[in-house]
Amino acid sequence: MKEYGLVFSGGGTRGAYEIGTWKAFNELGLKFKAVAGTSIGAINSALFAQGDYDIAYNLWTNTDIVNFMNYEESNAVSLFVRAVKDKGLDISPLKNLLLKYIDEDKIRKSDIDYGLVTYSVTNMKPVMLNKKDIPKGKLIDYIIASASHPMFKLKEIDGVKYIDGGVYDNMPISLAVKSGVKDVICVDASSGLGRTQSYTKDDFNLDSLTLIKYSGSIGRVLDFNLSMAKSSINMGYLDTMKCFNKYSGVKYYFKTDTINDSNSYMNPLKDEELIKILDMMELGDANSTRAARFSIMRHLYKYCDGKLTMKTILPACLEIAAEIFEIERLKTYTMDELLDIVLKEYQDTLRKIKFTNEGALIKGKFKALEFNNINKKNLVTYLIDLSDKHFNNKKLLIQFLPKVFITYTFLNIMFERKKNTALD
Repeated sequence: MKEYGLVFSGGGTRGAYEIGTWKAFNELGLKFKAVAGTSIGAINSALFAQGDYDIAYNLWTNTDIVNFMNYEESNAVSLFVRAVKDKGLDISPLKNLLLKYIDEDKIRKSDIDYGLVTYSVTNMKPVMLNKKDIPKGKLIDYIIASASHPMFKLKEIDGVKYIDGGVYDNMPISLAVKSGVKDVICVDASSGLGRTQSYTKDDFNLDSLTLIKYSGSIGRVLDFNLSMAKSSINMGYLDTMKCFNKYSGVKYYFKTDTINDSNSYMNPLKDEELIKILDMMELGDANSTRAARFSIMRHLYKYCDGKLTMKTILPACLEIAAEIFEIERLKTYTMDELLDIVLKEYQDTLRKIKFTNEGALIKGKFKALEFNNINKKNLVTYLIDLSDKHFNNKKLLIQFLPKVFITYTFLNIMFERKKNTALD
């Protein structure tokens, strides 16, 4: 069985994402020979090496993770002010947390090698250590050294002061490679801060180098929000399962065992339907029509993994429409399930604006070009409905709101398919 090396990046409280990837690894049955990390990744890696997923999950989803500093401030600006005033934030409660959750003996006895990176401010050089290189009894001290964010007080060990390992390498692949693995998985929860070096599998003579990176917002580096942590864990799980082809989709997550359902409304586009879509993009003159079609195809291309075919156009349209109508992203769907939700959301919103004063309100603000205070879904539904009645409005959608136009054409195709099915 293939044995992987695993690398968790730094990223502060964004590290919750890494716990979600771990959940997926367990379900996928992957075997790991080594794990390494920087900063919060060094903490998550330590828990991974000792094999305690439940402990890691509980740590990230209860108030313990919020209380790792001696401060009540909970936003980055106020913490920065406090850090300047106190010459570094006091994170002494972090050591108590690590003593509570991390078992040094368990890590040392683990079949999974463990590594971390920190940076010696005293000697001005990086310090990259595997568990055999760390003196017994000092493991937690070095983990804290790896996680000593520049706003924190420097960690001192045996007279040497250390800072967050992210200033040197936020994704220490070389530490995992030292264990002799030929396949490495990197989990990137970084925020753009720190130094993440660009490597390829050839740089380490690997058979494979897989990068798993968050597909949506996972908060800020010091964002103490348990709701965001749970969302990040869920995203990490879903992104990983998609990475290993258990789900498909670009923004959303589709169950792969339902993709080829012969009874699906999401079956590949037919020739006559494509002709209808192209006709809907007809703007009266050849140059404008060509530009409009190019713009629409360019947007669709981003939602079909670069493979724009008769088979991928409708799934791309579906994801765009789901985004437009703000359908929950972090859950799994069949394509027909998501389609039904999109169609219902459109129809419910259309009834709302037609049979309440919401329609008149939108119409008045639309004519006055006052868009700031209009509910997005209401406005989109109003514009789509208007496009069926006025050619100029359709033209404006193509030119200025291409994703709304794509949603408009997609709804037309889907309602036509459902009508034809009912007639059959």
